[in-house]
Amino acid sequence: MHNWKKAAVIAAAGLAAAGLAALSVWLIPPAVNYAKADSLEKQGDAAGAYGLFDRLGGYRDAFTRADRLRDAAADARTAETMEFGGYDWLVLAESGGRALLLMRDIPEKQPYNEAEDDAQTKTSWEACTLRAWLNGAFYDSFGEADRARIAETAVRGSGNGEYGVRAGRDTRDHVFLLSLEEAALYFPDDAARAAVGPDGRPSWWWLRSPGSDAGQAAVVTGEGALGAAGNGVNYYDRGVRPAMWVSVQ
Repeated sequence: MHNWKKAAVIAAAGLAAAGLAALSVWLIPPAVNYAKADSLEKQGDAAGAYGLFDRLGGYRDAFTRADRLRDAAADARTAETMEFGGYDWLVLAESGGRALLLMRDIPEKQPYNEAEDDAQTKTSWEACTLRAWLNGAFYDSFGEADRARIAETAVRGSGNGEYGVRAGRDTRDHVFLLSLEEAALYFPDDAARAAVGPDGRPSWWWLRSPGSDAGQAAVVTGEGALGAAGNGVNYYDRGVRPAMWVSVQ
């Protein structure tokens, strides 16, 4: 086979593989995803259920159920802020004597995963250096009394349905980042999702979900829009916006 023909075959195979990866989420029968969304809602995972119902579009009553979940989140949202551990936090939700807090402003910028070379950039929330920092140095910076109020939370591995990128394994964390689904569910619009960085100017910030591949992580732009394609995980100029469940009783 001529070299140009070999190159064409290899290129076509590569494009086909990439296409299959991106379409994998749509290859799952809608009934399966609908049942999974229904199960997640019953388990109390409103964000996970919302993400699936929203992607199912016109299948059965998926749109109606997605809207219902958004309305419930809006009704539960107090639009309040509270001081905790020397920071101001948005109260996104409350349940069972605990509140889901998201830091109002971005305290610093860090890469999602510090990598010395391109071969080390593929990662997941479970394995990234940002998760280690949040649950290490950042968590340890709180006083003993405050640490006792921060709940260890079961954090669902959140994939990227738009690009068909699978999540890593579920984790248990004291401090975490919001997923794409949570960032969509807990805010009424882009403006409410926007945040300022350490310099007082609007800043992009990381989400824990992967982006268009395992070398990217999803983001929120400076205007508050969701960036599902993401940025390279070793990119430094992105904000860290910690989230946590805290006892309020």
